[in-house]
Amino acid sequence: MFKTKIFLILLTFSSFVWATGITFTFANNTVTSDGTAKYFEFDVMAQASETGTKIGDNQVYINYNTAGFGSSIADNNKITVEKGTLLQNDGPPYYNIINTADNTPSRVAIAVEFIYGDYPEYGNDVPTEPTQLLHIKIEIADTNQTSGLTFYQPLMDGQEYYSDNTTKYNPVVANDTMDVSLKLKPSAIENLNNGIPQAFNLYNNYPNPFNPTTTLKFDLPHNVQNVQLVVYDILGQQVAVLYSGNLMAGRYSYIWNGQNQFGSPMPSGVYFATFRAGKYSKTIKMMLVK
Repeated sequence: MFKTKIFLILLTFSSFVWATGITFTFANNTVTSDGTAKYFEFDVMAQASETGTKIGDNQVYINYNTAGFGSSIADNNKITVEKGTLLQNDGPPYYNIINTADNTPSRVAIAVEFIYGDYPEYGNDVPTEPTQLLHIKIEIADTNQTSGLTFYQPLMDGQEYYSDNTTKYNPVVANDTMDVSLKLKPSAIENLNNGIPQAFNLYNNYPNPFNPTTTLKFDLPHNVQNVQLVVYDILGQQVAVLYSGNLMAGRYSYIWNGQNQFGSPMPSGVYFATFRAGKYSKTIKMMLVK
């Protein structure tokens, strides 16, 4: 009996010491337009403090600026939430977004369910680098405002589970913020709102050569998760991620301002734009001449 108690105490202590934490951050914000309304789109990213865990049920609470988006965005159907790459798999879905609700007039709660909790081995591994958990799209009420996004960690503590839906991530770190302009920038992606194309395509940029801006257009015949439009230099090094996220079917346009992801102008030279959507991928050659 005495040995059994010691074993249980050691097991409990070991579990506490070796608990894996999870961190939530914001990423890939952009302002888009469908020709009628404007939207603020962004990703919620998640990463584990160490490898070896699979994600299960989880909840995300996000505060937002009501001056920019209005109040109670879930009740007013102003928010769309889609599964990110961390919640996707081949075959039948393992994860469902079971609820998007107003926790307060300025806070939204998003609940994700892992439906195979009895089979935790089916869960998706949580990497130690930020990985897209959710893609969120909110209709903008006032473009003169800022987004004012913050997580509400007190309600997220104790609500992030491994794939057995019993073991909890500890600690939960959710202190990131995203307070950026809600204006549609010249370089933002825009839905041209002129019909649904029949096939994927990335068109040649124009003008080409260009200085300092050029327009890239691409087609999506259906809704696609994890669309990417990325610029590389002639050495194959990434210059800028122009867009990364989910998009509905349509024809899109993006004006690249010839700057890298840090806002610094790029020198004259050859650049490549790569468009990825599902299994489709295409690269075009561009020439920046100053």
